[in-house]
Amino acid sequence: MSNAGKQDQAIGLVADVGGTNTRMAFVDRNGVIADTVVRCPNASFGSFLDLATHYLDGRPVPSHVVIAVAGPVAGDHARLTNRNWDFNANALSAAFGAERVVLMNDLEALGQAVPTVPMDAVEPLHDGAELGGAGQALVVGLGTGFNVSAVNMESGTVFTAEQGHASLPSSVMSILQSHMPDTSRFDSVENLFSGVGLLRLAHVIGVDVDSAEGLAKSDDPRAREALEVCTEAFGLMVRELAYSYFPRAGLYFNGSLAKFLLAPERRERVLAPLRADGSFDGQFARIPAFLFVSDTVALGGCTARLLAQVGAEARAPAHA
Repeated sequence: MSNAGKQDQAIGLVADVGGTNTRMAFVDRNGVIADTVVRCPNASFGSFLDLATHYLDGRPVPSHVVIAVAGPVAGDHARLTNRNWDFNANALSAAFGAERVVLMNDLEALGQAVPTVPMDAVEPLHDGAELGGAGQALVVGLGTGFNVSAVNMESGTVFTAEQGHASLPSSVMSILQSHMPDTSRFDSVENLFSGVGLLRLAHVIGVDVDSAEGLAKSDDPRAREALEVCTEAFGLMVRELAYSYFPRAGLYFNGSLAKFLLAPERRERVLAPLRADGSFDGQFARIPAFLFVSDTVALGGCTARLLAQVGAEARAPAHA
């Protein structure tokens, strides 16, 4: 069947709107139609609607649309954190001619994907880490910002949070206070554990770099100090998150800073506080940990939400 033919069979459209790129795809009853997945650079378009119109290229929009946004979502409205893009579900539904447009945060989309995520979409971070455990899982996103979403593996229910705006735990603040006299610039989790936060930490310690990679490559002892502080602090943050959410079914990390801090040369140090914790009969030490390595996982979460919605509507009794 041709691409056009496959799209004719589509029941939905999904989009993952990140800070730099947007990924879109058509969905049928079996999931994402693989060869319809396209990545578009946001900088080439003035709005999401412009980008989506370019992707559709005159093709009709299916009845259901689910959009994951890397930014705050409040009901039918959302805003992209690092680009002046606003989303209004009702306005998009009218523009697309779709019956229903659903907006969700990108961490929520990743959470929706966790119960059925394939093994080739993740990298286990330690020996013995297995997918599909029972109980609750936790997605931890570190990139432009910081946030988490908790997932009930049995029901597929995703619980959202705004962890990035919470205060740093005292254990993490103690690490910062031992390396700098003034910690006022780190008054929230996101102000340390994000791409900008890491560069802010380096600046406060006394070295100016323009990227995490530049920090790692620098021969300046202050750069090494900043990297060691962030790595040690993140290990303590992971342990705090484990106590807050008890994710016996796994910790799933996502984002550019997560990939940097959990690179092979640093991951053991990050996971050490959790691996060494013998509390509750060693349950915390046995929490599996994974790194998302596929850039289409969020599309899978959008698809799970879309198919659940379509199924719920199909089961709903007809009104007389």
